[in-house]
Amino acid sequence: MPRLAVVVAPLLVWSLWAPAFSSAQSVQYVRGDSPAHISVVDGAASLERDGQSESAPASMPLLAGDRVRTQNGRVEILFDDGSTLHLDGNTLVDFQSDEVVRLLSGRVRLNILGAGAAARTVSYRVDAPSAWVQIARAGEYRVSIIDGPEGRGDDVELAVLRGGAELVNEDGRTMLGAGERAFARAGSRPSPAYVFNSAAWDDFDRWSEARRDSRLGVSAEYLPENVQTYASTFNQYGYWQNEPTYGYVWYPRVQSGWRPYYYGRWTTLRPWG
Repeated sequence: MPRLAVVVAPLLVWSLWAPAFSSAQSVQYVRGDSPAHISVVDGAASLERDGQSESAPASMPLLAGDRVRTQNGRVEILFDDGSTLHLDGNTLVDFQSDEVVRLLSGRVRLNILGAGAAARTVSYRVDAPSAWVQIARAGEYRVSIIDGPEGRGDDVELAVLRGGAELVNEDGRTMLGAGERAFARAGSRPSPAYVFNSAAWDDFDRWSEARRDSRLGVSAEYLPENVQTYASTFNQYGYWQNEPTYGYVWYPRVQSGWRPYYYGRWTTLRPWG
């Protein structure tokens, strides 16, 4: 997947440590290589790394080779341009590289922002048992592993809610546009594109849309563009108030006796240190 934004946890620690965050302050932000991170865990999920498995914590950076598994829960993974990868319940995903994700079971939704947001070319690939999905346009995509006629659970469905993508395997490829879906099975070329009702949402779609809407709250109006990705977190943990000297200022909600860097731990993560 793409190079991903600075993890939100350090940002919040700094924000809570400071008396307030002013939208009028002149702040220099440096965009560098930084990992994807788990931004929301809703229910039970685990992270497997270097042969060890533990509960998937929010704000955990993701490294090449990591595996995320959901049980009765859902996970949101956030990238630095604001793009997101949503995992439904009972989903298994491997992170192969910055551009490649391997979907082994379950289903995911990708909300990919345009290249202009991060001055980069959109290029994503989702590998699955019987095909892969090639995405070169901003948009919204749902990729699912489904049961085929023999009930083996290795067929692939691509649904394009917005944008355009290709469903590809060794036997052929199908180009899809908005409001179309197609299927692929091992040993056969992908099906033609079929029109479907992209507004017929189920619980997972509604959860994904709710996460998207949460990023459009009041904080998005006051934050610098390259911090707007975290608007929902600012909404959750504080409030804005207009101050004559500084303009709109963000104040954290903390309990009496709160101390910065008191909860949590430091750890070394390759290759960032």
